[in-house]
Amino acid sequence: MTIRKGETWGEPAGIERPSEFVSTDSELAAVLQGYRNSQTVAPVIGLLGGSLHRTLGAPQRDEAALRAGQGYIYPIDVGILEFSDTQGEEHEVVFVAHLLALTDPRSRLWKGRTVVAMNAAFLDDLNLAPKSHPNDGRLDVTDGQLNRSQRKQALRRAVSGSHLPHPALIEQRVSNRLEIRGNTEFRFLADGRPCGAARQFSITCSPDAARILL
Repeated sequence: MTIRKGETWGEPAGIERPSEFVSTDSELAAVLQGYRNSQTVAPVIGLLGGSLHRTLGAPQRDEAALRAGQGYIYPIDVGILEFSDTQGEEHEVVFVAHLLALTDPRSRLWKGRTVVAMNAAFLDDLNLAPKSHPNDGRLDVTDGQLNRSQRKQALRRAVSGSHLPHPALIEQRVSNRLEIRGNTEFRFLADGRPCGAARQFSITCSPDAARILL
């Protein structure tokens, strides 16, 4: 069950141990993708780094400490990107921290139309979704394009998360399927990894889809 206001979240690891460990968001997403593709339930996974790890306070526990029973287990939501490529092949991509859909050929944030879907607060050094929580059953989505001066200012302010609200960026908190269409092709970066391109796509929040230990 996703977290509710005033409720505690997470539980001590106790005797439960992770079956595997990952150090980045993309590694975690790849592991969860495998379980999703095989239609099996993912076990607890140890997380040692990445934007999701930072959003949860970046605890300084290494693999040995987690294997020894230290740390906390947290249920998390994941995002699902769906699109069809130019050959008509359907794709379904899991992301755990963030998805960028960019029209700029060099994948620069807000240089062209940019859709950002966040399940974590951070993207590298930028606090792109200061209100995001990875187990609230929603993705924090912004959609828009900034001119040169707006972009420069927004990138500077995004370090602290104060770039929002912005009149040129539409904000949504998405719990159900969101369909997005563009006049030009979007290039997708899911947890930092390129994963395709399309003119239209959908994003969905899958609540309580995994459990992580950190």
